[in-house]
Amino acid sequence: MRENLTILEKLYEFTLYMYPVIAKYPKFEKFTLQTRTKDTIFDLMDCIEKTNKSTSKKSGMYDADMLLSRLRRYIRLAKDLHYINMHQYGVISGMLSEIGKLLGGWIKWAKG
Repeated sequence: MRENLTILEKLYEFTLYMYPVIAKYPKFEKFTLQTRTKDTIFDLMDCIEKTNKSTSKKSGMYDADMLLSRLRRYIRLAKDLHYINMHQYGVISGMLSEIGKLLGGWIKWAKG
């Protein structure tokens, strides 16, 4: 299925966009929100890749969905704390929305 490869490409593009954004978080966030956000991005990529290679995909897809939800929450918190501006938040939200649609389509495919 091609969709799972597309989602990895979109996650990679998201990661490239996020790295300089996350690097501008305040220094005191280095071991909290900054690290958690980065770890969640990489966990999501690992989860998608592992699920793609797995024979039983459903549980991995739901794990990826949970990680995506967690990532959205961290991004929203960063916006509310003014670590990212509204333009960045709009771009990031759009990218996450696209990733969510791809993941949702993948989950739907696995169910049917």
